[in-house]
Amino acid sequence: MKTIIAFTLALGCAATLPAPVQGQLQSPRDSVSLSLDTNRVSIGYGRPSMRGRKIMGDLVPWNKVWRTGANAATHLTTSFDMVIGGMPLPRGKYTFWTLPSPSGWIFIVNKQTGQWGTHYDEGQDFGRFKATMTTTPAAVETLTISLKATGETSGVLTLSWENTVASTAFEKSDHIRPISPGDSTSVMLNGALVKIIYSRPFMRGRTIWGAVVPMDSIWRTGANNATVLSTETDLEVNKLRIPKGTYTLYSLPTEKGFTLIVSKKPPGSAEYDKSQDLVRIEMHQEKAASVIDPFTIRFEAPTGRTTQLMLGWGDRIYTAEVAAHE
Repeated sequence: MKTIIAFTLALGCAATLPAPVQGQLQSPRDSVSLSLDTNRVSIGYGRPSMRGRKIMGDLVPWNKVWRTGANAATHLTTSFDMVIGGMPLPRGKYTFWTLPSPSGWIFIVNKQTGQWGTHYDEGQDFGRFKATMTTTPAAVETLTISLKATGETSGVLTLSWENTVASTAFEKSDHIRPISPGDSTSVMLNGALVKIIYSRPFMRGRTIWGAVVPMDSIWRTGANNATVLSTETDLEVNKLRIPKGTYTLYSLPTEKGFTLIVSKKPPGSAEYDKSQDLVRIEMHQEKAASVIDPFTIRFEAPTGRTTQLMLGWGDRIYTAEVAAHE
């Protein structure tokens, strides 16, 4: 009798098993790792199986970002700086996604971690690059991701499922270009120095406006540390006066325009404080003749007293006339 009761309880528990747990049983979590010299790279992912289903273009839709596995997001962890798919990638932990299409696949490295596989945020993309595509003569029943050494400090990441194989090469790098290097631009107006110090993020295959730079939200106007404007003379921009001094620059992008915010907040943290606003400048927007990458700020066409301030990234350019105040 005890055996029958126990068996009945077990059946009841199985019938009410939560969907995520059932999914994890059908697509167990697995990991693969590779040691290169004293360094290590690893990938943790859920492994779904075909189970008689059509995979590519059906279970895995074309032209939609895929979690590249099942259940929780697929994670890539590297203890060394690398170049993967031609893209510099600093050591750290990331999520790994793909964008499959009939003509080829895109690999996506994303900065957000720890999330469920349906929670993809394009604005967190670190970068995208094309995968090398081949096919298999026999169907691969269960999704398989492998890491294989091709040299002392290089390897290849390969994804195989059904008859599709997508891969990319990677290698250790001790000389990765800074992701958002610091820079500055300056101009002399009426013999006085006007200078902007900022960081220059790269596109790295990402959508910029509305994704990396959200619309209708305050942006630091660059990356990393706050963007700083210093001027040795009073300025006039769109009839708005900026006394000589040092300021922090922020911006407010929208679909139809771009507002440059000059803040009295001292340089330092990029955290925005609306109460410190000095002026808000509406900049002219136009489409770039060619892609601008990385993000660029510069002074153009100086005449001695006037100049044009230009901000550009991706397919957009924003400008405003700047003059030394008389």
